[in-house]
Amino acid sequence: MSSYRHSQSPSIGSSPDLQSLASDQSGDRGVGIPLRHIVAVFHQDDGRPHFAFEVFYLDDETNNTSSMTLQFGDPDDMHAWLAKVRETANTNRLADANPLSAYNSHLAARVVESQSDYVPHHYAIYKVVQRPNSKSSSRASSDDLPKALASVCFLAVGVHKVHLIPLFKPQSQRASSPSLASNNTQSSYGILSITELRVSELDDTLELTFRTPLQRPKVLHLASLASHDIAVRLRYVEENLRPEWESRPYLFIVPDPVKRDILRQASPHGISQDSLDRTLIGYCAAYGVKAENIRYRVTYPDEDHPRFELMPPAGRRVHYTDLELLAVMRSLRYNESFGGISFAGVSLDCLNGLSDDFGDDHVCTKTKRGTVLRLDVEELGRSCLLVQEIRALAVTSRKLRRLDFSGCITRKPRDHLASSTAKARDVGCGIVEALFPLCKYQSTNVDWIALNNIQLGETDLDYLVAAAVERSCHIRALELSGCGLTDRTLSLILDALRPQENTLEALNLSSNPFRVSPTIFDSQIGVFGYLTKLHLSNVARTSGDEPLIAVETFQAWRLQELVLSGTSLNKATVDAIASYLVNYKQSAALRDLRLDHCYLTGESVAFLLRSMNEKPGKARNLHFDVSENYIEHGLRDLTDAIAEGVAPSHLTIRLIEFEQEEDFRQLILAFARNNTIQHLDISRASLPSDASEETCQALERMFSDNNTLEWLDMSGEDSRLETTKLGVGINRALRGLQRNRTMRVLLIKYQKLGLQGANTLADVLKVNTTLEQLYCENNGIPLQGFTDLVNALHRNTTLLHLPSMDESRQLALKTTEDQVKQIREEASSTTHYSSRRRSSSVRQKFTSRVRGRSTSDKALSMGLSDQDIKAALGLVDESWERQEYRLQQYLQRNYNLAHGVPAALDVDDEEFERPDTATSLGRLIEKVQLERTPTIEKDVQLGGGGPPAIHDGGVPSIQLNGPMQGWNGDQTLDRVSSLEKEIERSFSSSMWDRPRLPS
Repeated sequence: MSSYRHSQSPSIGSSPDLQSLASDQSGDRGVGIPLRHIVAVFHQDDGRPHFAFEVFYLDDETNNTSSMTLQFGDPDDMHAWLAKVRETANTNRLADANPLSAYNSHLAARVVESQSDYVPHHYAIYKVVQRPNSKSSSRASSDDLPKALASVCFLAVGVHKVHLIPLFKPQSQRASSPSLASNNTQSSYGILSITELRVSELDDTLELTFRTPLQRPKVLHLASLASHDIAVRLRYVEENLRPEWESRPYLFIVPDPVKRDILRQASPHGISQDSLDRTLIGYCAAYGVKAENIRYRVTYPDEDHPRFELMPPAGRRVHYTDLELLAVMRSLRYNESFGGISFAGVSLDCLNGLSDDFGDDHVCTKTKRGTVLRLDVEELGRSCLLVQEIRALAVTSRKLRRLDFSGCITRKPRDHLASSTAKARDVGCGIVEALFPLCKYQSTNVDWIALNNIQLGETDLDYLVAAAVERSCHIRALELSGCGLTDRTLSLILDALRPQENTLEALNLSSNPFRVSPTIFDSQIGVFGYLTKLHLSNVARTSGDEPLIAVETFQAWRLQELVLSGTSLNKATVDAIASYLVNYKQSAALRDLRLDHCYLTGESVAFLLRSMNEKPGKARNLHFDVSENYIEHGLRDLTDAIAEGVAPSHLTIRLIEFEQEEDFRQLILAFARNNTIQHLDISRASLPSDASEETCQALERMFSDNNTLEWLDMSGEDSRLETTKLGVGINRALRGLQRNRTMRVLLIKYQKLGLQGANTLADVLKVNTTLEQLYCENNGIPLQGFTDLVNALHRNTTLLHLPSMDESRQLALKTTEDQVKQIREEASSTTHYSSRRRSSSVRQKFTSRVRGRSTSDKALSMGLSDQDIKAALGLVDESWERQEYRLQQYLQRNYNLAHGVPAALDVDDEEFERPDTATSLGRLIEKVQLERTPTIEKDVQLGGGGPPAIHDGGVPSIQLNGPMQGWNGDQTLDRVSSLEKEIERSFSSSMWDRPRLPS
């Protein structure tokens, strides 16, 4: 056996001559190696015909590394020595309580912490050897040998990443405060990007392969005595980040002892509510994207809940990047928490047609149960990333039933008829290609597919039809609203869906350019006897007297939703719907009937109301929407039906333009007498002028007399195209709420209530004990009105929501800024006029000091600076902030009381927190002048005049010539600002010395 050494020192940065290290005169042959210094023992496979292995060791105190090559004449001897050295060194390593010096451990932890990956209980560090690629070593010449030498470094395993850290300079050669910037060769790799992990059974070598999407894999050739521990640690961390994955998406080739260690190890954190967040953050770290940019929510609808809904990205960005979308989709694989997943409104165009040709580790070929997909493996690999990821979502979850991709693809399909070449075939939207073959072969439980607002091409239709004709496909719902379906494609799809007659429950064909022939359409749609939800909004039909859907077809269904919004309904169709409603037993499940903008008259609506009610005075649990119809025609029939108590529990009549105010008044009086409606929406009603005294009395009567309404929306509208409001008379009508004992939610936005309306609502809140939510934003309510509303909550213990009037706050700031600037401009012009009347001796006295300054600059020094304007805005903003703080205190108190949490009736609120004395804009500006930094001496130097006058109270007064003087004393402003009312009861003298809000 012969040996030779290689010495390395990171502080020197060069490798010694290989010949001298191996010579007998080097003096190293008789020196032993401390076992605790050994880092790795491995066989260097360089293709040369000799039997040898390398021993790398590190002096942890000086950070000097060396290596020894042991050569043998017989392979059996080599393997025996290799096994013995490994065993002895490992035994010593495991017995060492401090395998790493405190110096190296501290610096390595700082490196990991700089990558935001350091958590003490989820951190491990190992000494490793980074080996050269064996293929490159075998081809290296003797001159290249120093470059091909292996190097000792540290491998740290953090929460989400693996960090390869070079050796640090010895402590004696570092500065007093070492900087991490010198270790610029440090590299990090995401744990969830591992595609292969190999651990040798014969020596200490291991290989880690990482690959991020759309990039080539990166292989780390390592060696370490702790190779088994590293493999176990990585497996543990990876399982913690992906707790729901039943199969690992990477090759894990390790010896049997490592497998046994993994089985003996305690399981990581199990599946919990934060499992998705852990996985998503892990993928974001691996792919180099920021997790905080990704927003989602979990909702609980009636069906297929809970539902994951991806929302638009945070910040100003409109779309997610491809890596962000991949991180989200791969985080959702194998997730059994959600019954539905929605990407509605999120663009997936960047993944459609995008291929990852650098690996197939991301391709899913098995279902959750481990069944191999009945699709060609090569076809799976050739598909674009969008197809691959959607397929993976669909097959790796048994609970997932619904996928919503509404509006996710914005591309338009290529017209195959207008194409110049026959081979130019559209690739499709990708979603249909991904899902429907899986449904065809029953490889997924997803049976509700929403493709709304995605233009479908011929390729998409081919996949859809091929799956739909298979009875085993089991499609439960298909949403195809706004998909560009024509007469031909509609018939093609409906005919193909015939085998799904026993499973199809919901169908959405709204907003497509086809024209329905009632006779043909009725025969096609009538096949599906188990339909519960049918959407045919904005559908055109051929002319004729026949109904859109026959009575017999309706009678066979047990509908829950029927939506015909924007579709013209003739008398025959109305009669068919009424006949279905009369059959109360068959239509008992109906919960949502939307006939808005269907060109119905008041007489037709009344006919439907009487048809749906089984017994007058007993509300049917149904939401009936008849907005934007011609209810003025035959209004008497409608009001009589409502007054008689035949209306359902939820009624929506929005966007009605009344030509005569009396019609609106009659409708309101009918609501006042009604005893069935619990949820009423009459928002955006348009009157020819402001509501009269009689109409306001009718509104007050509705508020006071109706004893069934619990939810009411009577908001107006304030847009560029249209403004609708009821006028100032509504303020008095709101007093009827003082006697109301059933209303829980009131929405009254965009009605320009102003200060008077806020005072009325405040009086209501003082006595009303049932109102829980009040939405009154966008009403021009000033600070004084907002303060009154907050003060009213002092003894109101039932209100749980009141808006903070952010829009009024911004308007107040804008108004303050404009008016203070106007005062400054007027003061500047007045000062400029008066300065011209000074004596020439005074002007000559200061000429040398103000030379070069313009007249306007000198005037500004006498008036208000930009800093003063900011201070004024700060005072106004602070007043709003104080009231908002008080509001949150009261609402939190009421919330606690409503949920049985003990809470004191009195909150942290003192008298100065409730201002009730009006002040003026002049008082506000005077406060600004008092609080700013004194500049009297500077003003004198620049010709600004003498010191300010002092009144009896010791308060300096602001002296401005012209009409803007007299902000203190007996003088007043000639012009009364509108902002004086805005800040009334906000800047009283008792408030000036008030403490600031707690930070």
